[in-house]
Amino acid sequence: MFEKILLATDGSETALKAARAAGELASKTNGSITLLFVMEPFNEMAYISLPGYELGIDPEKVARFQRESANAVLERTAEVLKPFGVPFVTRYEIGTPSATIVSVAENEGFEVIVVGSRGRGPIASFLLGSVCDRVMHRAHCPVLVIK
Repeated sequence: MFEKILLATDGSETALKAARAAGELASKTNGSITLLFVMEPFNEMAYISLPGYELGIDPEKVARFQRESANAVLERTAEVLKPFGVPFVTRYEIGTPSATIVSVAENEGFEVIVVGSRGRGPIASFLLGSVCDRVMHRAHCPVLVIK
């Protein structure tokens, strides 16, 4: 049970707590972990130049920045997993975080998703929602939320 674990991370402190929980779970179940970081796609339309004003956004530089940011988050989280001695792989996707996490979990047969709670107040959570909330409501498998 819970041998195939999907750990979704954003690099936050609660995500690192979730990584420790996933490492502990994997060590007790002889499981393996896929460490997933999902970044929102770059929206060029948000940076349309106004007449007479050129923003000069280079899509290649944006893509490089996204890869470097993803690698930094994945490396930081991987450091938390290493002491547990469990097998893990890292993965970076571009997409809507909640939808991508649920899709990866379902399409690849993960048995549990481990994710950190964002820890927003009740009003902010109600108005904005959270990746964690959307994953919990859409996932086909159990979701372990770490606060």
